[in-house]
Amino acid sequence: MLNIDEPAHLQPKIPLFRLGFRPFFLFASLFSLLSLGIWGGFLSGLPLLPNNINSLWWHGHEMIFGFACAVVAGFLLTAVQNWTGQPGLKGLPLIGLFTVWLLPRLLFILPLDIPFVAIMIIDLMFLPLTAIALSISVVKVRQWRNFVFIPILSLLTLFNGFSYYGLITNQLQWANNGLYAAVILVGVIVALLGGRVIPFFTERATQWQRHSPIPVLEWLSFASLLALVASLFLPQIILLTRALAGIAGLVLLLRWSRWGWLASWSVPLLWSLHLSYLCIPIGLILIATGLPLSVGMHAITVGGLGGMILAMMSRVSLGHTGRQLKPARPMTLAFGLMLLATVFRVLAGLPSAWFIELMLAAIICWMLAFGCFCYYYAPMLCRVRADGRPG
Repeated sequence: MLNIDEPAHLQPKIPLFRLGFRPFFLFASLFSLLSLGIWGGFLSGLPLLPNNINSLWWHGHEMIFGFACAVVAGFLLTAVQNWTGQPGLKGLPLIGLFTVWLLPRLLFILPLDIPFVAIMIIDLMFLPLTAIALSISVVKVRQWRNFVFIPILSLLTLFNGFSYYGLITNQLQWANNGLYAAVILVGVIVALLGGRVIPFFTERATQWQRHSPIPVLEWLSFASLLALVASLFLPQIILLTRALAGIAGLVLLLRWSRWGWLASWSVPLLWSLHLSYLCIPIGLILIATGLPLSVGMHAITVGGLGGMILAMMSRVSLGHTGRQLKPARPMTLAFGLMLLATVFRVLAGLPSAWFIELMLAAIICWMLAFGCFCYYYAPMLCRVRADGRPG
Protein backbone atom coordinates (compact mmCIF):
# COMPACT_ATOMS: atom_id res chain seq x y z
CA MET A 1 0.00 0.00 0.00
CA LEU A 2 1.39 3.35 -1.08
CA ASN A 3 1.38 6.21 1.36
CA ILE A 4 2.16 9.80 0.47
CA ASP A 5 4.52 11.10 3.13
CA GLU A 6 4.01 14.70 4.22
CA PRO A 7 5.17 16.77 7.17
CA ALA A 8 2.67 16.65 10.03
CA HIS A 9 1.97 20.39 9.89
CA LEU A 10 0.70 20.07 6.31
CA GLN A 11 -1.92 17.50 7.28
CA PRO A 12 -5.48 18.80 7.89
CA LYS A 13 -6.07 19.32 11.61
CA ILE A 14 -9.33 17.37 11.47
CA PRO A 15 -8.42 13.70 10.79
CA LEU A 16 -11.85 13.09 9.23
CA PHE A 17 -10.81 15.16 6.19
CA ARG A 18 -7.33 13.75 5.62
CA LEU A 19 -8.41 11.39 2.81
CA GLY A 20 -11.61 10.78 0.85
CA PHE A 21 -12.61 7.44 2.38
CA ARG A 22 -12.97 8.92 5.87
CA PRO A 23 -15.96 11.29 5.55
CA PHE A 24 -17.71 9.46 2.72
CA PHE A 25 -17.54 5.97 4.25
CA LEU A 26 -18.74 7.20 7.64
CA PHE A 27 -21.48 9.59 6.57
CA ALA A 28 -22.74 7.39 3.73
CA SER A 29 -23.20 4.60 6.29
CA LEU A 30 -24.93 6.91 8.73
CA PHE A 31 -27.12 8.23 5.94
CA SER A 32 -28.14 4.70 4.94
CA LEU A 33 -29.35 4.16 8.52
CA LEU A 34 -31.33 7.40 8.45
CA SER A 35 -32.81 6.87 4.99
CA LEU A 36 -33.82 3.26 5.62
CA GLY A 37 -35.32 4.29 8.95
CA ILE A 38 -37.42 6.86 7.08
CA TRP A 39 -38.34 4.26 4.44
CA GLY A 40 -39.32 1.76 7.13
CA GLY A 41 -41.50 4.43 8.71
CA PHE A 42 -43.20 5.05 5.37
CA LEU A 43 -43.90 1.32 4.91
CA SER A 44 -45.34 1.23 8.44
CA GLY A 45 -47.68 4.13 7.71
CA LEU A 46 -45.58 6.87 9.33
CA PRO A 47 -44.74 9.47 6.65
CA LEU A 48 -41.51 11.16 7.71
CA LEU A 49 -40.74 13.13 4.53
CA PRO A 50 -42.04 16.55 3.48
CA ASN A 51 -45.32 16.28 1.53
CA ASN A 52 -43.75 17.53 -1.71
CA ILE A 53 -41.32 14.59 -1.95
CA ASN A 54 -42.27 11.41 -3.81
CA SER A 55 -41.31 8.81 -1.20
CA LEU A 56 -40.79 5.93 -3.64
CA TRP A 57 -38.56 8.00 -5.92
CA TRP A 58 -36.67 9.44 -2.94
CA HIS A 59 -35.90 5.99 -1.55
CA GLY A 60 -34.47 4.66 -4.82
CA HIS A 61 -32.65 7.87 -5.69
CA GLU A 62 -31.04 8.38 -2.31
CA MET A 63 -29.88 4.79 -1.87
CA ILE A 64 -28.15 4.96 -5.27
CA PHE A 65 -27.02 8.57 -5.67
CA GLY A 66 -26.91 9.45 -1.98
CA PHE A 67 -25.47 6.29 -0.41
CA ALA A 68 -23.77 4.14 -3.08
CA CYS A 69 -22.24 6.99 -5.09
CA ALA A 70 -20.80 8.57 -1.93
CA VAL A 71 -18.98 5.34 -1.11
CA VAL A 72 -17.78 5.00 -4.72
CA ALA A 73 -16.44 8.57 -4.54
CA GLY A 74 -14.70 7.91 -1.22
CA PHE A 75 -13.10 4.75 -2.55
CA LEU A 76 -11.93 6.27 -5.85
CA LEU A 77 -10.59 9.45 -4.20
CA THR A 78 -8.54 7.22 -1.90
CA ALA A 79 -7.47 4.61 -4.45
CA VAL A 80 -6.31 7.20 -7.00
CA GLN A 81 -3.55 8.18 -4.57
CA ASN A 82 -2.25 4.61 -4.64
CA TRP A 83 -2.69 4.30 -8.40
CA THR A 84 -0.95 7.53 -9.40
CA GLY A 85 1.35 8.39 -6.50
CA GLN A 86 -0.28 11.83 -6.37
CA PRO A 87 -1.64 13.22 -3.07
CA GLY A 88 -5.34 12.55 -2.61
CA LEU A 89 -8.04 15.15 -2.05
CA LYS A 90 -7.95 16.44 1.53
CA GLY A 91 -8.60 19.45 3.73
CA LEU A 92 -10.76 22.29 2.42
CA PRO A 93 -11.24 20.84 -1.11
CA LEU A 94 -12.46 17.58 0.44
CA ILE A 95 -14.71 19.48 2.86
CA GLY A 96 -16.16 21.38 -0.11
CA LEU A 97 -16.89 18.20 -2.08
CA PHE A 98 -18.35 16.52 0.99
CA THR A 99 -20.63 19.54 1.54
CA VAL A 100 -21.90 19.32 -2.05
CA TRP A 101 -22.86 15.70 -1.34
CA LEU A 102 -24.37 16.36 2.10
CA LEU A 103 -26.54 19.39 1.28
CA PRO A 104 -29.05 17.64 -1.01
CA ARG A 105 -29.38 14.75 1.45
CA LEU A 106 -30.39 17.19 4.19
CA LEU A 107 -32.50 19.52 2.03
CA PHE A 108 -34.66 16.63 0.80
CA ILE A 109 -35.73 15.60 4.28
CA LEU A 110 -35.81 18.89 6.19
CA PRO A 111 -39.07 20.90 6.07
CA LEU A 112 -37.42 23.94 4.47
CA ASP A 113 -38.82 26.07 1.67
CA ILE A 114 -35.99 25.31 -0.78
CA PRO A 115 -36.92 25.05 -4.49
CA PHE A 116 -36.65 21.46 -5.71
CA VAL A 117 -34.67 22.59 -8.78
CA ALA A 118 -32.05 24.19 -6.52
CA ILE A 119 -31.57 20.89 -4.67
CA MET A 120 -31.34 19.08 -8.00
CA ILE A 121 -28.63 21.41 -9.31
CA ILE A 122 -26.49 20.98 -6.19
CA ASP A 123 -26.90 17.21 -6.34
CA LEU A 124 -25.97 17.04 -10.03
CA MET A 125 -22.67 18.80 -9.26
CA PHE A 126 -21.30 16.09 -6.98
CA LEU A 127 -20.22 13.38 -9.43
CA PRO A 128 -18.71 15.80 -12.01
CA LEU A 129 -16.65 17.45 -9.26
CA THR A 130 -15.51 14.00 -8.12
CA ALA A 131 -14.58 13.16 -11.71
CA ILE A 132 -12.55 16.38 -12.01
CA ALA A 133 -10.65 15.59 -8.79
CA LEU A 134 -9.85 12.10 -10.10
CA SER A 135 -8.87 13.28 -13.57
CA ILE A 136 -6.34 15.79 -12.23
CA SER A 137 -4.27 12.99 -10.70
CA VAL A 138 -4.80 10.51 -13.54
CA VAL A 139 -3.97 12.94 -16.35
CA LYS A 140 -0.95 14.31 -14.48
CA VAL A 141 0.81 10.94 -14.68
CA ARG A 142 -0.95 9.87 -17.92
CA GLN A 143 -2.38 6.76 -16.31
CA TRP A 144 -5.06 6.22 -18.95
CA ARG A 145 -6.09 2.82 -17.62
CA ASN A 146 -7.82 4.50 -14.68
CA PHE A 147 -9.32 7.28 -16.79
CA VAL A 148 -12.22 4.86 -17.45
CA PHE A 149 -13.86 5.99 -14.22
CA ILE A 150 -14.27 9.55 -15.54
CA PRO A 151 -16.79 8.66 -18.30
CA ILE A 152 -18.54 6.27 -15.91
CA LEU A 153 -19.07 9.06 -13.37
CA SER A 154 -20.26 11.29 -16.23
CA LEU A 155 -22.82 8.68 -17.30
CA LEU A 156 -23.99 8.34 -13.70
CA THR A 157 -24.59 12.11 -13.70
CA LEU A 158 -26.63 11.75 -16.91
CA PHE A 159 -28.75 8.98 -15.39
CA ASN A 160 -29.24 11.07 -12.26
CA GLY A 161 -30.50 13.82 -14.55
CA PHE A 162 -32.88 11.34 -16.22
CA SER A 163 -34.31 10.39 -12.82
CA TYR A 164 -34.94 14.05 -11.98
CA TYR A 165 -36.42 14.71 -15.42
CA GLY A 166 -38.84 11.81 -15.09
CA LEU A 167 -39.95 12.98 -11.67
CA ILE A 168 -40.40 16.65 -12.62
CA THR A 169 -42.31 15.85 -15.82
CA ASN A 170 -44.31 13.05 -14.18
CA GLN A 171 -42.84 10.50 -16.60
CA LEU A 172 -42.04 7.85 -14.02
CA GLN A 173 -40.70 5.43 -16.64
CA TRP A 174 -37.84 7.87 -17.27
CA ALA A 175 -37.25 8.18 -13.53
CA ASN A 176 -37.16 4.40 -13.09
CA ASN A 177 -34.94 3.88 -16.14
CA GLY A 178 -32.47 6.45 -14.82
CA LEU A 179 -32.30 4.69 -11.46
CA TYR A 180 -32.08 1.18 -12.93
CA ALA A 181 -29.37 2.25 -15.40
CA ALA A 182 -27.41 3.78 -12.52
CA VAL A 183 -27.64 0.50 -10.59
CA ILE A 184 -26.13 -1.45 -13.49
CA LEU A 185 -23.47 1.23 -14.04
CA VAL A 186 -22.44 1.12 -10.38
CA GLY A 187 -22.32 -2.65 -10.97
CA VAL A 188 -19.81 -1.94 -13.76
CA ILE A 189 -17.64 -0.05 -11.25
CA VAL A 190 -17.91 -2.95 -8.80
CA ALA A 191 -17.02 -5.39 -11.59
CA LEU A 192 -13.98 -3.32 -12.55
CA LEU A 193 -12.72 -2.93 -9.00
CA GLY A 194 -13.77 -6.41 -7.94
CA GLY A 195 -11.77 -7.96 -10.75
CA ARG A 196 -8.69 -6.13 -9.48
CA VAL A 197 -8.98 -6.54 -5.72
CA ILE A 198 -10.86 -9.78 -4.98
CA PRO A 199 -8.36 -12.14 -6.68
CA PHE A 200 -5.48 -10.04 -5.26
CA PHE A 201 -6.85 -10.13 -1.70
CA THR A 202 -7.62 -13.86 -1.98
CA GLU A 203 -4.11 -14.69 -3.17
CA ARG A 204 -2.49 -12.67 -0.39
CA ALA A 205 -4.60 -14.12 2.43
CA THR A 206 -4.71 -17.80 1.32
CA GLN A 207 -2.67 -20.45 -0.47
CA TRP A 208 -4.63 -19.94 -3.69
CA GLN A 209 -2.66 -18.86 -6.77
CA ARG A 210 -4.21 -16.21 -8.99
CA HIS A 211 -5.00 -17.01 -12.63
CA SER A 212 -4.25 -14.60 -15.44
CA PRO A 213 -7.40 -12.80 -16.65
CA ILE A 214 -8.94 -14.02 -19.90
CA PRO A 215 -9.12 -10.89 -22.11
CA VAL A 216 -12.24 -12.01 -24.00
CA LEU A 217 -14.04 -12.77 -20.75
CA GLU A 218 -13.06 -9.40 -19.29
CA TRP A 219 -14.21 -7.54 -22.40
CA LEU A 220 -17.48 -9.47 -22.60
CA SER A 221 -18.25 -8.74 -18.93
CA PHE A 222 -18.26 -4.99 -19.43
CA ALA A 223 -19.69 -5.00 -22.96
CA SER A 224 -22.70 -7.04 -21.83
CA LEU A 225 -23.33 -4.78 -18.82
CA LEU A 226 -23.12 -1.61 -20.92
CA ALA A 227 -25.42 -3.14 -23.54
CA LEU A 228 -27.85 -3.97 -20.73
CA VAL A 229 -27.79 -0.33 -19.61
CA ALA A 230 -28.66 0.81 -23.13
CA SER A 231 -31.49 -1.72 -23.41
CA LEU A 232 -33.22 -0.27 -20.35
CA PHE A 233 -34.12 2.76 -22.46
CA LEU A 234 -35.89 0.50 -24.97
CA PRO A 235 -38.74 -0.71 -22.73
CA GLN A 236 -40.71 -1.94 -25.74
CA ILE A 237 -38.04 -4.64 -26.27
CA ILE A 238 -38.17 -6.24 -22.81
CA LEU A 239 -36.93 -9.56 -24.24
CA LEU A 240 -33.68 -7.84 -25.24
CA THR A 241 -33.15 -6.62 -21.68
CA ARG A 242 -33.77 -10.11 -20.30
CA ALA A 243 -31.45 -11.73 -22.83
CA LEU A 244 -28.63 -9.26 -22.14
CA ALA A 245 -29.14 -9.65 -18.38
CA GLY A 246 -28.81 -13.42 -18.76
CA ILE A 247 -25.64 -13.11 -20.85
CA ALA A 248 -24.10 -10.61 -18.42
CA GLY A 249 -25.05 -12.76 -15.43
CA LEU A 250 -23.49 -15.92 -16.85
CA VAL A 251 -20.32 -14.11 -17.95
CA LEU A 252 -19.88 -12.44 -14.55
CA LEU A 253 -20.51 -15.78 -12.84
CA LEU A 254 -17.82 -17.47 -14.93
CA ARG A 255 -15.43 -14.59 -14.26
CA TRP A 256 -16.06 -14.79 -10.49
CA SER A 257 -15.57 -18.58 -10.46
CA ARG A 258 -11.87 -18.03 -11.35
CA TRP A 259 -11.15 -15.83 -8.29
CA GLY A 260 -10.47 -18.55 -5.70
CA TRP A 261 -13.78 -18.45 -3.85
CA LEU A 262 -13.27 -21.95 -2.46
CA ALA A 263 -10.22 -20.70 -0.52
CA SER A 264 -12.06 -17.79 1.09
CA TRP A 265 -14.31 -19.43 3.69
CA SER A 266 -11.97 -19.07 6.66
CA VAL A 267 -11.47 -15.30 6.17
CA PRO A 268 -14.55 -13.10 6.76
CA LEU A 269 -13.06 -10.17 4.82
CA LEU A 270 -12.78 -12.52 1.83
CA TRP A 271 -15.98 -14.56 1.83
CA SER A 272 -17.99 -11.39 2.39
CA LEU A 273 -16.48 -9.95 -0.81
CA HIS A 274 -16.98 -13.14 -2.79
CA LEU A 275 -20.60 -13.75 -1.75
CA SER A 276 -21.59 -10.11 -2.15
CA TYR A 277 -20.11 -10.01 -5.65
CA LEU A 278 -21.98 -13.25 -6.42
CA CYS A 279 -25.27 -11.42 -5.78
CA ILE A 280 -24.69 -9.33 -8.94
CA PRO A 281 -24.79 -12.22 -11.45
CA ILE A 282 -27.60 -13.82 -9.43
CA GLY A 283 -29.61 -10.60 -9.70
CA LEU A 284 -28.95 -10.43 -13.44
CA ILE A 285 -30.07 -14.02 -13.90
CA LEU A 286 -33.24 -13.28 -11.91
CA ILE A 287 -33.97 -10.46 -14.36
CA ALA A 288 -33.41 -12.87 -17.26
CA THR A 289 -35.99 -15.33 -15.89
CA GLY A 290 -38.79 -12.81 -16.41
CA LEU A 291 -39.43 -11.98 -12.76
CA PRO A 292 -40.36 -8.35 -12.02
CA LEU A 293 -37.36 -6.14 -12.78
CA SER A 294 -37.22 -4.85 -9.20
CA VAL A 295 -36.58 -8.38 -7.86
CA GLY A 296 -33.29 -8.78 -9.71
CA MET A 297 -32.38 -5.13 -9.21
CA HIS A 298 -32.74 -5.45 -5.43
CA ALA A 299 -30.61 -8.60 -5.40
CA ILE A 300 -27.97 -6.42 -7.06
CA THR A 301 -28.48 -3.33 -4.89
CA VAL A 302 -28.84 -4.95 -1.47
CA GLY A 303 -26.53 -7.95 -1.80
CA GLY A 304 -24.19 -6.93 -4.60
CA LEU A 305 -23.72 -3.23 -3.92
CA GLY A 306 -24.65 -3.00 -0.24
CA GLY A 307 -22.78 -6.15 0.72
CA MET A 308 -19.70 -5.27 -1.35
CA ILE A 309 -19.70 -1.75 0.05
CA LEU A 310 -19.79 -3.02 3.63
CA ALA A 311 -17.01 -5.55 3.01
CA MET A 312 -14.80 -3.11 1.08
CA MET A 313 -15.28 -0.28 3.58
CA SER A 314 -14.36 -2.66 6.39
CA ARG A 315 -11.11 -3.66 4.71
CA VAL A 316 -10.10 -0.28 3.26
CA SER A 317 -10.78 1.53 6.53
CA LEU A 318 -8.50 -0.85 8.43
CA GLY A 319 -5.70 -0.67 5.87
CA HIS A 320 -5.79 3.09 5.38
CA THR A 321 -5.88 3.86 9.10
CA GLY A 322 -2.75 1.79 9.71
CA ARG A 323 -4.43 -1.17 11.42
CA GLN A 324 -4.21 -4.92 10.97
CA LEU A 325 -6.72 -6.43 8.56
CA LYS A 326 -8.70 -8.08 11.35
CA PRO A 327 -12.17 -6.61 11.79
CA ALA A 328 -13.99 -6.78 15.10
CA ARG A 329 -15.66 -10.18 15.54
CA PRO A 330 -19.24 -8.81 15.31
CA MET A 331 -18.47 -7.60 11.77
CA THR A 332 -18.64 -11.24 10.66
CA LEU A 333 -22.25 -11.23 11.82
CA ALA A 334 -22.78 -7.93 9.98
CA PHE A 335 -21.59 -9.50 6.71
CA GLY A 336 -24.03 -12.37 7.24
CA LEU A 337 -26.88 -9.96 8.00
CA MET A 338 -26.38 -8.26 4.62
CA LEU A 339 -26.83 -11.60 2.86
CA LEU A 340 -29.94 -12.24 4.94
CA ALA A 341 -31.25 -8.76 4.05
CA THR A 342 -30.81 -9.69 0.39
CA VAL A 343 -32.88 -12.86 0.78
CA PHE A 344 -35.67 -10.99 2.58
CA ARG A 345 -35.75 -8.19 0.00
CA VAL A 346 -35.83 -10.59 -2.96
CA LEU A 347 -38.65 -12.58 -1.36
CA ALA A 348 -40.55 -9.35 -0.72
CA GLY A 349 -40.58 -8.70 -4.47
CA LEU A 350 -42.43 -11.95 -5.13
CA PRO A 351 -46.22 -12.30 -4.70
CA SER A 352 -46.71 -12.75 -0.97
CA ALA A 353 -49.01 -11.80 1.89
CA TRP A 354 -45.88 -11.01 3.91
CA PHE A 355 -44.63 -8.08 1.81
CA ILE A 356 -44.42 -5.50 4.63
CA GLU A 357 -42.94 -7.97 7.11
CA LEU A 358 -40.26 -9.10 4.64
CA MET A 359 -39.43 -5.51 3.71
CA LEU A 360 -39.08 -4.50 7.35
CA ALA A 361 -36.96 -7.59 8.07
CA ALA A 362 -34.60 -6.61 5.23
CA ILE A 363 -34.41 -3.04 6.56
CA ILE A 364 -33.65 -4.25 10.10
CA CYS A 365 -30.87 -6.56 8.87
CA TRP A 366 -29.30 -3.71 6.85
CA MET A 367 -29.52 -1.28 9.76
CA LEU A 368 -27.96 -3.77 12.19
CA ALA A 369 -25.12 -4.48 9.73
CA PHE A 370 -24.28 -0.85 8.96
CA GLY A 371 -24.93 0.16 12.55
CA CYS A 372 -22.24 -2.33 13.51
CA PHE A 373 -19.88 -0.73 10.97
CA CYS A 374 -20.55 2.75 12.34
CA TYR A 375 -20.02 1.62 15.92
CA TYR A 376 -16.64 -0.01 15.31
CA TYR A 377 -15.27 2.15 12.50
CA ALA A 378 -16.42 5.68 13.34
CA PRO A 379 -13.68 6.12 16.00
CA MET A 380 -10.88 5.06 13.64
CA LEU A 381 -12.24 7.15 10.75
CA CYS A 382 -12.29 10.23 13.01
CA ARG A 383 -8.80 9.72 14.46
CA VAL A 384 -5.26 9.91 13.07
CA ARG A 385 -3.74 6.75 11.66
CA ALA A 386 -2.63 4.20 14.23
CA ASP A 387 0.87 4.10 12.68
CA GLY A 388 1.21 7.90 12.66
CA ARG A 389 1.48 8.17 8.88
CA PRO A 390 -0.44 10.69 6.76
CA GLY A 391 -3.88 9.88 5.40
